[in-house]
Amino acid sequence: MTSYRQIIVEGQPVGLRGLDDVFEALRLQGRQPQEPGLGMEIVQRLSKENYIPPSAHQSFALALTHEYATYLNRADGMTSTGKRGYGTWRGYPREQIPWYPTIDEDLCNGCGLCLKLCTLGALQPAQNGKVRVADPFACVVGCTSCANVCRPGAIIFPSRSILDAYTHKSPGRR
Repeated sequence: MTSYRQIIVEGQPVGLRGLDDVFEALRLQGRQPQEPGLGMEIVQRLSKENYIPPSAHQSFALALTHEYATYLNRADGMTSTGKRGYGTWRGYPREQIPWYPTIDEDLCNGCGLCLKLCTLGALQPAQNGKVRVADPFACVVGCTSCANVCRPGAIIFPSRSILDAYTHKSPGRR
């Protein structure tokens, strides 16, 4: 079964099939995120199952390289299959629920109030002194506390109405 999850590319959520499969293959090969051209290689591998517009290849390569580095650094939260266990929400794998913040970098002032509030690792300081979404699926579904404390309004969540589509699912139902 091909993995599926979403990442943030240029501030927008993007769903990708096979992402964790590609990352795990690279990890087993001992590949490192800083290798020149690795981001474009990941883009090419993912393009077999996903449409990635040629004009966005560079943006995807940058985001995927960063995401791969994060993937390698998650060893302490890994399950025995090598994938981080985010759990489920209403019976759906957490990685399938598009609930996580986006950050408007133009509005973020780097005050860090959101970082003090969210201790789950969804948000982290960025190199530019602002805040970035580091692990979108670490965010608790339905929580907007970080956005509530963000004085400049830089943290944005999707409408709660998207959660209405996820009715309780029994374990055996697909």
